[in-house]
Amino acid sequence: MKRFLSLFLAATLLLSVAVSFSACGGRAPKIEEIYDRVVELIESSYEINDIFYGQGLPYYDRELPVYKEIYSDYTKLGYVEHYNIVSNQAKFRSISGIKYAAEQVYSLALLESSVYPAAFEGVVISDAITGVHSSDARYLESNDDLYILMEEENTHHPARLVYDYATMKIVKPSNNERVLVSITAWEEHTPELKLQTRISLVLQNGLWMLDSLTV
Repeated sequence: MKRFLSLFLAATLLLSVAVSFSACGGRAPKIEEIYDRVVELIESSYEINDIFYGQGLPYYDRELPVYKEIYSDYTKLGYVEHYNIVSNQAKFRSISGIKYAAEQVYSLALLESSVYPAAFEGVVISDAITGVHSSDARYLESNDDLYILMEEENTHHPARLVYDYATMKIVKPSNNERVLVSITAWEEHTPELKLQTRISLVLQNGLWMLDSLTV
């Protein structure tokens, strides 16, 4: 099975459900009403994005002699060949912990429809040009231990986007339950290459949540 994070991210995006903005919704909020919340969500999303699409959680390096005994104790697990054991020093040590953190930033609908299946189950996607591809789950949990998929040598992590919050504005279609925000951004290592991005937010249990990925 192919285990490239680029495919993992592609699978997430392909599984995403298109957001529908109802024309009969009420008045959209003014930008000053949600500005602080949008900044808070984007800043918080960096950590979540890194867990799913970046370097991921820290793990015990199986190549280091000090950890060889740890891995020898797990040879009975069929998937250990392609997974590393997440370190006890990691901020999150369970799938439920990862989910809790993610759900403080992204909408539950987005996470359950696309992010979680790709991260915790693995997915199969069809491409009319290149055929069928599979992506293993990035994280597995067993016997109170969390595992992270080993990376290929040519694994590519998406560059972090830096957002210019001064350019933030609400654009159509937006209403009192769903908002589309336009904001200028750039990849952190190429600030000269400006990107015009759009971020979707949805009102969930009285709080605005990101309804599109910030990667």
